Amino acid sequence: MNRRAFLRFATQAGLVGTAALASACSVSAPPIATQAPAPTSPPAAPTQAPAVAPTAAAKPAKTGVQLPTYAPLSGIKPDLPASADGMVDPAFLNYPANPIKTVQDTPGSGGEISAVTWITTPMPTPMDSNALWQAVNKELGVTLKMNIVAQADYAVTLPTVLAGDDLPDIIYIGPTVVIPQLPAFLKSKMADLTPYLSGDAIKDYPNLANIPTIAWKQMVFDNTIYGIPCSNSLYLWAHWVQQDLLDAEGLSQPRNADEYKQLATHFTRPDQGLYGLGVENNVGMGMTNGWITGIFGTPNMWALDQNTGKLTGYVETDQFRAAVSYARDLWSAGAFDPDSLQYNLVSARNQFAARRFMFRMDAWLVASDLFWANAARRDPPGNPRVLPAFPAVDGGKPTYWATNGLLGYSVIKQAPPDRIKEILRVMNWLAAPLGSQEYLLKTYGLKDQHWTPDANGNPILTDRGKADATVPFHYLTRGPAAFYWPQTPQKTPIMHDTQNAIYPAISLDPTIGYYSPTNAAKLPALTRDISDKLNDIVVGRQPLDALDQLIKDWRAAGGDQIRTEFQQAMA
Repeated sequence: MNRRAFLRFATQAGLVGTAALASACSVSAPPIATQAPAPTSPPAAPTQAPAVAPTAAAKPAKTGVQLPTYAPLSGIKPDLPASADGMVDPAFLNYPANPIKTVQDTPGSGGEISAVTWITTPMPTPMDSNALWQAVNKELGVTLKMNIVAQADYAVTLPTVLAGDDLPDIIYIGPTVVIPQLPAFLKSKMADLTPYLSGDAIKDYPNLANIPTIAWKQMVFDNTIYGIPCSNSLYLWAHWVQQDLLDAEGLSQPRNADEYKQLATHFTRPDQGLYGLGVENNVGMGMTNGWITGIFGTPNMWALDQNTGKLTGYVETDQFRAAVSYARDLWSAGAFDPDSLQYNLVSARNQFAARRFMFRMDAWLVASDLFWANAARRDPPGNPRVLPAFPAVDGGKPTYWATNGLLGYSVIKQAPPDRIKEILRVMNWLAAPLGSQEYLLKTYGLKDQHWTPDANGNPILTDRGKADATVPFHYLTRGPAAFYWPQTPQKTPIMHDTQNAIYPAISLDPTIGYYSPTNAAKLPALTRDISDKLNDIVVGRQPLDALDQLIKDWRAAGGDQIRTEFQQAMA
């Protein structure tokens, strides 16, 4: 099924998830045969999540709110285009030689705008001595002052900020931030942005109108638009493989769960410091991040019955149970690194980069530079690649657990209309996409001071640039995701092709855009509890039947209440 046919089907039937495409870049030799039996065919998948097309036309909800009109920005031509629906990201081999200016007039009228946000990198040079920050402020026409807090401390700092009498103009709410009774807080303290952003009104802010609809869908609380999204790729996690090890033995990429197990056990060689699979200790041995569960077609967080409106949690499905049973078999076969329960995300990522694992689920973008850099230093060089989605059995339907297209969002404190419009103009500047003059400045700074061009004109940060360029403007808002690796451009087409190959298996959480207070408050704790119990089940410390108690505990601890709240909101 091609993309156009799939979109038509998704629109008509409200389904996401099709059979995987053939594995890309495979070789003809079959995998090594073992005595392991083929896995039991997984049961038929429950109804999948309804498609939430990122570029879907804005339609009035039953209660009257209208989402912002999606208006793609013209004038920036990527080397590799996005899909028409926005579900496959555009890609740039090099930064455009003549980037366009997306904002013609100075957004601000002087004065200050305050903000609080987090940072996931080292702190930038302070504003008073940061030439990049000062240059952005000059373009904005305001002094944008940010209270920048380390991500690890944000959960403690933000409540203190919100409890004060003098709120900042802009408040970033990260994906792990919990604000009790969020809709009530927004109504009492934050600006109603509906008159400024609903429908065609958003066209006054073209860069904000360029943000896909899936992100805006999540900015609505109690029939009111409150947030400005930090747009993010739908593809957060990737199924990595050491492709050079396959190539060295003339082996194909796996096409089903049986072949995957064969390869994982074949490349488990403790005497060489190599194991088939490596994982960190907080993802339930690949059960809560869509890794093993995706092979078996497990729905992304929830499955929705289109006829009854009933939600089924992913842990309650037969697909999930089949995936857990399969993971237990992999552990029993010795395919997992025995130190998996001691790894965290960083240490497990470093171990894959050091080629201790053959397969691993890790970040699509964040991990790629590390993996490629380490591979290039090997002799002969390594070749980490991303696998397309593959099913448990031939002809089956895998799922790729897509994100919600969001990396947090910002809200604006209540103010007179002219003040709100000025802040929205500033946010519109900050949302300028990759390929624009504004993006180049806010991300890389001033030419010859913060960056110098390489042979193809790509900005390469200087030492001054590395110190100044970590200002977290992108944690206030940002435009659509795009592929861009200026130091390894040869990898860009590979990753873009892989995203196209994964696309047919994409599965979206059907609760995207709906609010459950219990989910907002309890989801992190519930996920941790599930992960801890799954660790014990997969490694054999608890029997497979312990899944029954896990499900009962999940339902009692909040799962049933979350289900009820989501179903009421969706109804």
